[in-house]
Amino acid sequence: MDKKFEVAVKGIIRRGDGKILIVKRSREDDHAPELWETVGGGMDEEISPEENLKREILEEVGIEVLVREPFNVFSFTKDTGEFKVGITFVCEYVSGEVRLSNEHTEFQWISPEDFKKYASVLSLYKEIAAYANKFTGEHEHFVISQKAVLIRDEKCFIGEMNNRKDLWDLPGGRINNNENREEAFRREVREELGINNFEIASVLDYDAWHTKSGFAVCGTASLIETDEMIDLSDEHISGKWIAENEIYQFFDILFHRSGVNLCLSA
Repeated sequence: MDKKFEVAVKGIIRRGDGKILIVKRSREDDHAPELWETVGGGMDEEISPEENLKREILEEVGIEVLVREPFNVFSFTKDTGEFKVGITFVCEYVSGEVRLSNEHTEFQWISPEDFKKYASVLSLYKEIAAYANKFTGEHEHFVISQKAVLIRDEKCFIGEMNNRKDLWDLPGGRINNNENREEAFRREVREELGINNFEIASVLDYDAWHTKSGFAVCGTASLIETDEMIDLSDEHISGKWIAENEIYQFFDILFHRSGVNLCLSA
Protein backbone atom coordinates (compact mmCIF):
# COMPACT_ATOMS: atom_id res chain seq x y z
CA MET A 1 0.00 0.00 0.00
CA ASP A 2 1.31 3.43 -0.93
CA LYS A 3 2.17 5.62 2.02
CA LYS A 4 -0.02 8.71 2.10
CA PHE A 5 1.42 12.06 3.02
CA GLU A 6 0.50 15.74 3.09
CA VAL A 7 2.48 18.63 1.64
CA ALA A 8 3.48 21.67 3.69
CA VAL A 9 4.91 25.00 2.54
CA LYS A 10 7.22 27.17 4.63
CA GLY A 11 8.79 30.57 4.13
CA ILE A 12 12.09 32.03 5.27
CA ILE A 13 10.87 35.63 5.37
CA ARG A 14 13.64 38.21 5.19
CA ARG A 15 13.55 41.96 5.64
CA GLY A 16 15.72 44.51 3.90
CA ASP A 17 18.15 44.45 6.83
CA GLY A 18 18.78 40.73 6.33
CA LYS A 19 16.88 39.58 9.43
CA ILE A 20 14.43 36.69 9.16
CA LEU A 21 11.12 36.08 10.91
CA ILE A 22 10.69 33.18 13.33
CA VAL A 23 7.64 32.30 15.44
CA LYS A 24 7.10 30.20 18.57
CA ARG A 25 4.52 27.43 18.42
CA SER A 26 1.68 27.40 20.94
CA ARG A 27 1.88 25.22 24.04
CA GLU A 28 -1.33 23.51 22.89
CA ASP A 29 0.07 22.50 19.48
CA ASP A 30 -0.10 18.76 18.75
CA HIS A 31 3.40 18.84 17.18
CA ALA A 32 6.58 20.37 18.63
CA PRO A 33 4.81 22.66 21.13
CA GLU A 34 6.69 25.81 22.20
CA LEU A 35 9.47 25.32 19.65
CA TRP A 36 10.53 28.04 17.22
CA GLU A 37 9.92 27.70 13.49
CA THR A 38 9.47 29.57 10.23
CA VAL A 39 5.99 30.51 9.01
CA GLY A 40 3.83 28.26 6.84
CA GLY A 41 1.27 25.50 6.80
CA GLY A 42 -0.48 22.74 4.88
CA MET A 43 -1.16 22.79 1.14
CA ASP A 44 -4.53 23.09 -0.55
CA GLU A 45 -4.79 21.32 -3.90
CA GLU A 46 -6.71 24.16 -5.53
CA ILE A 47 -3.89 26.74 -5.53
CA SER A 48 -0.17 26.82 -6.24
CA PRO A 49 2.43 26.34 -3.47
CA GLU A 50 3.43 30.01 -3.78
CA GLU A 51 -0.14 31.31 -3.43
CA ASN A 52 -0.77 28.85 -0.61
CA LEU A 53 2.28 30.12 1.26
CA LYS A 54 1.29 33.78 0.82
CA ARG A 55 -2.13 32.95 2.28
CA GLU A 56 -0.66 31.03 5.22
CA ILE A 57 1.76 33.85 6.05
CA LEU A 58 -1.04 36.43 5.94
CA GLU A 59 -3.25 34.26 8.19
CA GLU A 60 -0.53 33.38 10.70
CA VAL A 61 1.43 36.64 11.02
CA GLY A 62 -0.59 39.26 9.11
CA ILE A 63 2.09 40.46 6.68
CA GLU A 64 2.40 40.58 2.90
CA VAL A 65 5.38 38.88 1.26
CA LEU A 66 6.84 38.25 -2.16
CA VAL A 67 7.47 34.51 -2.58
CA ARG A 68 10.71 33.89 -4.43
CA GLU A 69 12.63 30.72 -5.26
CA PRO A 70 12.21 27.31 -3.57
CA PHE A 71 15.13 26.78 -1.21
CA ASN A 72 14.73 23.37 0.39
CA VAL A 73 12.63 20.19 0.35
CA PHE A 74 12.23 18.31 3.63
CA SER A 75 10.14 15.59 5.25
CA PHE A 76 9.12 14.80 8.80
CA THR A 77 6.71 12.76 10.89
CA LYS A 78 4.49 14.70 13.26
CA ASP A 79 4.08 13.69 16.89
CA THR A 80 0.64 12.38 15.84
CA GLY A 81 2.27 9.94 13.36
CA GLU A 82 1.27 11.92 10.27
CA PHE A 83 3.97 12.01 7.55
CA LYS A 84 4.59 15.29 5.72
CA VAL A 85 6.75 16.53 2.86
CA GLY A 86 7.59 20.22 2.89
CA ILE A 87 8.90 22.89 0.53
CA THR A 88 10.67 25.96 1.91
CA PHE A 89 10.67 29.17 -0.15
CA VAL A 90 12.71 32.32 0.29
CA CYS A 91 10.31 35.24 0.81
CA GLU A 92 10.80 39.01 0.82
CA TYR A 93 8.89 41.05 3.41
CA VAL A 94 6.67 43.60 1.64
CA SER A 95 4.39 45.31 4.16
CA GLY A 96 2.38 45.06 7.37
CA GLU A 97 2.94 44.71 11.10
CA VAL A 98 3.33 41.21 12.54
CA ARG A 99 0.09 40.09 14.22
CA LEU A 100 0.14 36.52 15.47
CA SER A 101 -2.73 34.06 15.17
CA ASN A 102 -3.51 31.67 18.03
CA GLU A 103 -1.10 29.14 16.49
CA HIS A 104 1.89 31.06 17.84
CA THR A 105 2.70 32.99 21.00
CA GLU A 106 5.85 34.98 20.14
CA PHE A 107 7.83 36.23 17.17
CA GLN A 108 11.32 37.58 16.56
CA TRP A 109 13.21 39.15 13.67
CA ILE A 110 16.70 37.68 13.99
CA SER A 111 19.97 37.34 12.12
CA PRO A 112 20.07 33.85 10.57
CA GLU A 113 23.29 33.11 12.47
CA ASP A 114 21.42 33.57 15.78
CA PHE A 115 18.76 30.92 15.16
CA LYS A 116 20.87 28.33 17.00
CA LYS A 117 20.05 30.20 20.23
CA TYR A 118 16.35 29.29 19.94
CA ALA A 119 14.77 25.94 20.83
CA SER A 120 13.82 24.17 17.60
CA VAL A 121 14.37 20.92 15.67
CA LEU A 122 17.65 19.72 14.15
CA SER A 123 16.41 19.82 10.55
CA LEU A 124 15.46 23.50 10.84
CA TYR A 125 18.81 24.38 12.42
CA LYS A 126 20.45 22.84 9.35
CA GLU A 127 18.09 24.61 6.94
CA ILE A 128 18.64 28.06 8.46
CA ALA A 129 22.40 27.48 8.56
CA ALA A 130 22.35 26.56 4.86
CA TYR A 131 20.30 29.68 4.13
CA ALA A 132 22.81 31.83 6.04
CA ASN A 133 25.71 30.35 4.07
CA LYS A 134 24.00 31.01 0.75
CA PHE A 135 22.31 34.36 1.26
CA THR A 136 24.48 36.31 3.69
CA GLY A 137 27.57 36.46 1.54
CA GLU A 138 29.23 39.64 0.38
CA HIS A 139 26.54 40.37 -2.23
CA GLU A 140 23.93 40.63 0.54
CA HIS A 141 25.92 43.09 2.64
CA PHE A 142 24.87 46.22 0.77
CA VAL A 143 21.67 48.07 1.58
CA ILE A 144 20.03 51.35 0.61
CA SER A 145 18.55 53.38 3.45
CA GLN A 146 16.23 56.39 3.18
CA LYS A 147 15.58 58.72 6.10
CA ALA A 148 12.91 61.37 6.56
CA VAL A 149 13.60 64.82 8.00
CA LEU A 150 10.43 66.34 9.48
CA ILE A 151 10.80 69.93 10.73
CA ARG A 152 8.29 71.86 12.83
CA ASP A 153 8.90 75.08 14.75
CA GLU A 154 12.60 74.90 13.83
CA LYS A 155 13.00 71.47 15.41
CA CYS A 156 13.52 68.02 13.86
CA PHE A 157 11.68 64.85 14.90
CA ILE A 158 13.72 61.78 15.94
CA GLY A 159 12.74 58.43 17.46
CA GLU A 160 14.35 56.23 20.11
CA MET A 161 14.78 52.69 18.79
CA ASN A 162 12.86 49.92 20.55
CA ASN A 163 15.59 47.31 20.12
CA ARG A 164 18.36 49.46 21.59
CA LYS A 165 17.71 51.97 24.35
CA ASP A 166 19.31 55.40 23.94
CA LEU A 167 19.82 54.88 20.18
CA TRP A 168 18.04 57.66 18.31
CA ASP A 169 17.41 57.80 14.59
CA LEU A 170 15.55 59.61 11.87
CA PRO A 171 12.41 57.76 10.72
CA GLY A 172 12.84 55.67 7.60
CA GLY A 173 14.39 52.42 6.46
CA ARG A 174 15.51 50.27 3.60
CA ILE A 175 14.25 49.53 0.11
CA ASN A 176 12.80 46.07 -0.43
CA ASN A 177 13.69 44.23 -3.61
CA ASN A 178 10.27 44.73 -5.20
CA GLU A 179 9.98 48.48 -4.49
CA ASN A 180 11.14 51.64 -6.18
CA ARG A 181 12.71 54.42 -4.13
CA GLU A 182 9.58 56.51 -3.55
CA GLU A 183 7.35 53.50 -2.76
CA ALA A 184 9.81 52.33 -0.11
CA PHE A 185 10.21 55.80 1.38
CA ARG A 186 6.45 56.37 1.67
CA ARG A 187 5.94 52.90 3.17
CA GLU A 188 8.60 53.47 5.83
CA VAL A 189 7.21 56.89 6.82
CA ARG A 190 3.69 55.47 6.97
CA GLU A 191 4.75 52.46 9.06
CA GLU A 192 7.02 54.31 11.49
CA LEU A 193 5.20 57.64 11.91
CA GLY A 194 1.61 56.73 11.00
CA ILE A 195 1.61 59.53 8.42
CA ASN A 196 -0.13 58.87 5.10
CA ASN A 197 -0.24 62.28 3.44
CA PHE A 198 3.02 64.16 3.04
CA GLU A 199 5.08 65.93 0.42
CA ILE A 200 8.67 64.98 -0.35
CA ALA A 201 10.12 68.47 -0.58
CA SER A 202 13.73 67.68 -1.48
CA VAL A 203 16.64 65.30 -1.06
CA LEU A 204 18.90 67.00 1.47
CA ASP A 205 21.99 64.83 1.52
CA TYR A 206 23.39 61.39 0.72
CA ASP A 207 26.40 59.38 1.80
CA ALA A 208 27.81 55.84 2.05
CA TRP A 209 29.44 54.10 5.01
CA HIS A 210 30.11 50.72 6.63
CA THR A 211 28.31 49.56 9.77
CA LYS A 212 30.12 47.83 12.63
CA SER A 213 28.64 44.52 11.46
CA GLY A 214 30.20 44.93 8.00
CA PHE A 215 27.22 46.14 5.96
CA ALA A 216 27.83 48.78 3.32
CA VAL A 217 25.03 51.36 3.45
CA CYS A 218 24.12 54.03 0.93
CA GLY A 219 21.83 56.53 2.65
CA THR A 220 19.72 59.51 1.68
CA ALA A 221 17.99 62.10 3.87
CA SER A 222 14.88 63.79 2.44
CA LEU A 223 12.81 66.66 3.78
CA ILE A 224 9.10 65.89 4.14
CA GLU A 225 6.23 68.30 4.79
CA THR A 226 2.95 67.37 6.52
CA ASP A 227 0.49 68.63 9.11
CA GLU A 228 -0.60 65.14 10.23
CA MET A 229 -0.14 64.02 13.81
CA ILE A 230 2.60 61.46 14.50
CA ASP A 231 1.59 57.97 15.66
CA LEU A 232 4.82 56.07 16.39
CA SER A 233 5.06 52.37 15.55
CA ASP A 234 6.42 49.81 18.00
CA GLU A 235 9.84 50.14 16.35
CA HIS A 236 10.31 53.16 18.62
CA ILE A 237 9.72 53.56 22.34
CA SER A 238 9.63 57.36 22.28
CA GLY A 239 10.14 60.40 20.09
CA LYS A 240 11.31 63.97 20.53
CA TRP A 241 11.88 67.22 18.67
CA ILE A 242 15.47 68.48 18.71
CA ALA A 243 17.00 71.85 17.91
CA GLU A 244 20.08 72.54 15.79
CA ASN A 245 22.44 72.65 18.77
CA GLU A 246 21.33 69.14 19.86
CA ILE A 247 22.15 67.30 16.62
CA TYR A 248 25.57 66.03 17.71
CA GLN A 249 24.16 64.60 20.95
CA PHE A 250 22.03 62.09 19.06
CA PHE A 251 23.67 61.26 15.72
CA ASP A 252 27.05 59.69 14.99
CA ILE A 253 26.36 59.21 11.26
CA LEU A 254 27.58 62.24 9.35
CA PHE A 255 24.84 62.35 6.73
CA HIS A 256 22.15 62.38 9.46
CA ARG A 257 23.84 65.40 11.00
CA SER A 258 24.36 67.26 7.74
CA GLY A 259 20.85 66.63 6.41
CA VAL A 260 19.18 67.86 9.58
CA ASN A 261 21.61 70.74 9.92
CA LEU A 262 20.87 71.96 6.39
CA CYS A 263 17.21 72.38 7.34
CA LEU A 264 17.58 73.78 10.83
CA SER A 265 20.25 76.29 9.85
CA ALA A 266 18.40 77.55 6.76
